[in-house]
Amino acid sequence: MAAKKELNLVEQKLANTDKSFNNLYVLKDDIKTLDKLIGGRSLNPINVQQKILDFISKTDLTINIVSIEDVHISRGEEFLIYSNQIELEGTYEALIKLLYETEKNFKDSRVVSTEFYSKKNYRTNKETLFLKIILQNYEKAK
Repeated sequence: MAAKKELNLVEQKLANTDKSFNNLYVLKDDIKTLDKLIGGRSLNPINVQQKILDFISKTDLTINIVSIEDVHISRGEEFLIYSNQIELEGTYEALIKLLYETEKNFKDSRVVSTEFYSKKNYRTNKETLFLKIILQNYEKAK
């Protein structure tokens, strides 16, 4: 009886080990798929920045591009991360529409951060609304 119980226990452990190996294989396969999706396309970061400018200027002519920072490159263990920061000026409606269009239709980079803020011009006593957008795209590190 004791040997039979021991045999059943060992068979259960063996079955659990097989399930663990199968789960591990599936997880590794999922990670490979995600790596390909995130860093699948190697785009020149300068070209991406130019595409961002083109997209913004074609989407809404009433929005002013105040500044655009140089491409910031960050290196992780498995990916290179290219960050573009752009600052825009316009009305709330125009800026929010552009932000929506950028998130939905601009495929070469992803919006990761946005910030609305205003500055007051004391000479004219008017407030101007700004939008700072940070976009990132990823490339598999070689």
